[in-house]
Amino acid sequence: MITVSVIADMVPGMGFSGSFIVARAVRPLTKLAAMRASDCVPLWWARDGAWQILQACPIADPDPSIISETSGSVLVCHVVDSDFVTVQAASPDGLSWQCALSPEMARECGLPGEWIGDPAGVGERAAAWARGAGLRPDPVALRAALVAECDPLAEDLVFALVHALGFRFRDGVALETSAV
Repeated sequence: MITVSVIADMVPGMGFSGSFIVARAVRPLTKLAAMRASDCVPLWWARDGAWQILQACPIADPDPSIISETSGSVLVCHVVDSDFVTVQAASPDGLSWQCALSPEMARECGLPGEWIGDPAGVGERAAAWARGAGLRPDPVALRAALVAECDPLAEDLVFALVHALGFRFRDGVALETSAV
């Protein structure tokens, strides 16, 4: 597992650096103990049925207990300076995968090669993870998201990935940090 401190060392400081956390929960993700322990500021939030996506800053990992707290699969995407994204996914049954979006930029920024992954292998694991979570992944769109480079922002690749996995987040709202 790559740690937040490793990513923080890569952040030059010009673009967005933060996280997108995807999980299924009855309560807002901001109310989960696993998220409250992460010391991040929630910025934006959207739903797809019981699934939620939360954008937060700075880069922060939810506590590993988020899987048991939600009893479901979790996807965490860390955007590094709007240049590339590290992705980690896990499920209660142990199925997990990781990769980097904008892989060439990730290499240039010094992300270890084992993190970038082979698009075919990552795509298979990601599709299996999505099906296990009750989603219908699009293999063609998934492959495209895994090999695409940021143009211009890596954040856009997060949305391409979640859409390819089968999520349909709509009507997101900006969060007032004082209200969270």
